[in-house]
Amino acid sequence: MITEKSSCPAYFNGRYMALDEVAISPLDRGFLLGDSIYEVIPVYHGVGLGAERHWQRLMAGLQAVGIESPYALSDWPGVAAPLLSADEPAQMLYVQVTRGVEGSRKHRFPVLAEPTVLLFSTSFQPPIDGSYAGCAGHLQADLRWQRCNVKSTSLMGNVLAYRQLYTDGVADDEALLVRDGRVVEAPSSNLFIACDGVIRTPPLDNILPGVSRSLVIELARGEGLKVIEQAPDIAQLTAADEVWVTNSYEELKPIVTVDGDPIGSGRPGPVWRCLLERYQALKR
Repeated sequence: MITEKSSCPAYFNGRYMALDEVAISPLDRGFLLGDSIYEVIPVYHGVGLGAERHWQRLMAGLQAVGIESPYALSDWPGVAAPLLSADEPAQMLYVQVTRGVEGSRKHRFPVLAEPTVLLFSTSFQPPIDGSYAGCAGHLQADLRWQRCNVKSTSLMGNVLAYRQLYTDGVADDEALLVRDGRVVEAPSSNLFIACDGVIRTPPLDNILPGVSRSLVIELARGEGLKVIEQAPDIAQLTAADEVWVTNSYEELKPIVTVDGDPIGSGRPGPVWRCLLERYQALKR
């Protein structure tokens, strides 16, 4: 669970303040058009897990959409440092950079604006541990914009995937997105399956290059497990021994059924359990 944000520390356009003091212009292109890039970094006792990779992904996203970063890669950790505390067991650092504020709402370029920068941190408790019983998954068509490698705040497709779960009465379950017959991602997570001791995960051709994904791949290979970067089709997914998804908040979340049919034994499996334990060790 993430704490109430109103009193959380924030950084906004060069100033540190409480989050509820931040005032974003209604003419900011991030607010009006979703014209912005964001990043979410898990922090444990003041140290970001995979932080350098997160900052690199932020810079790559800004470059991909042509927003000039107001800071060099090496500067970002220093900007974030006052928002983090070694006394906090777990925090989530949110970072957003928009193309900025113009005098009027318009789509066309050139854009004469300075980027808007917002960072804030919130305490949280990772929701999944070794006692987690697993989550149900539901196949959905992938309706997102087809630049999934860019971590943009234009997330309507992702939102609608979760709204579909809500309207179906399964708000706490997970959507598994299908594109061209392949299961590619969840709306906010990367996908893994394990079958006969081999792990498969979709390649980075048009999915989010998840930091948790990259860490889990390294952990799996460190355990001597074979990892193939290949998106499963629906039959491969449902025939797998184990399925899980990864993201910075939920870490490794096992999927134990898909559209009502059990995955493997219908319980979280040994490969997931091993990798979850190895992932926790990265925080120490």
